[in-house]
This record gives sequence, C-alpha cells and structure tokens, in this order.
Amino acid sequence: MMQRLAFTSAYHISAARAASELKTKTLLRALVSRLRIVFSGSGGELSATFVGGAGPHVLICDQAAEAVARVAIDAETGLYVLCELGGHADDVVIVTASENRLLEEIALHLGDGQSLHEPVDAAVKTLVGQTMEDVERKLILQTLQHCGGDPTHTAFMLGMPLVTLCNKLAVYFADPAGELPQSAADTR
Repeated sequence: MMQRLAFTSAYHISAARAASELKTKTLLRALVSRLRIVFSGSGGELSATFVGGAGPHVLICDQAAEAVARVAIDAETGLYVLCELGGHADDVVIVTASENRLLEEIALHLGDGQSLHEPVDAAVKTLVGQTMEDVERKLILQTLQHCGGDPTHTAFMLGMPLVTLCNKLAVYFADPAGELPQSAADTR
C-alpha cells in the first residue's frame, strides 16, 4: 500500500511540474508575439525569439543579432524576469507579474525610449463615461476569452487571486442581464 502512495505522489509532482512548464512556455510564446508587434513599430531594430529546453526564455537581439536581453519566468514565483545582457554583467532590470508592465519596460529600456502609453491612453479615453463595474466586467471577460477560457491564466494575467476571479465569474454568469460573451450565452 505504501508503494502505491509513493507512486501517486511522484505522479502528482511530475504532473504539476509538467503543467507548470507548459504554462511557462505558453506565456513566453505569447510574449514573443506581443514583442514582435511592439518591435515592428520601432523599425525592426530589435527582434524576439523563444528558446525552449530546460530553461525556456525569450531572447531579445539587436540588428547585429547580438543578444541584448533575456526574459524568463521564475519557477517559484511565476513572475517575469527581464535581464539585460551585454558588456556589463547580467543585470536584472525588472521583475513583474504584469506582461504589460514588462512590455513597457522593454520598450523604454531597450527600444527607442518611446512609451507604450499612447495606445493605452487612447483606449482609456474610450472608457470615459462607463462605470468601473462595467469596465471591470468587460476586461475580465475579454481576458478570459483571450486565454481560451483558462481561469488560472486569466487570473495570472489580471494580477488577481484565482478565487476572486472565480467569484466574479460566478456573478457574471448568474446574472441574466449581464453582458456575456456570445459563446457563453449560447451554452446556457
């Protein structure tokens, strides 16, 4: 009987580790896509590449194909870690849970110094006049859709506890007058 428990425990640990690695690789691949969009506006001075393997990370290179930075996700905390590479020692520039904050720092620190806030400011202007509750509901539901319905990834992207997200989703989906995504409304 003890053998079975040891096997079950080892299996669960292995499965949890594999799930964590898959999540890390998925987040980093999504980051590469967003970085390519950010870099396309900078005249192609920087490029981003996903590097898999035992320590998956994103490598940011300049026009001469020299690595200037690396982004990894810390296995213990799940936070993005941006390290600058080059003539100096590897310097940690920022550690954050927010992908948007990470992108802003990359644009300011490695790019041409131009802020990413202009598109954000334009988006915020479209929200003026709406209640915070409506804005929060739309943000949560659109992030959930962006994450393919995965509440854990959604909570991570929004920087909120999973329990809080699940409680909010329970209210949204229980509210018949609420604004639900079309796919969720069809399944009711």
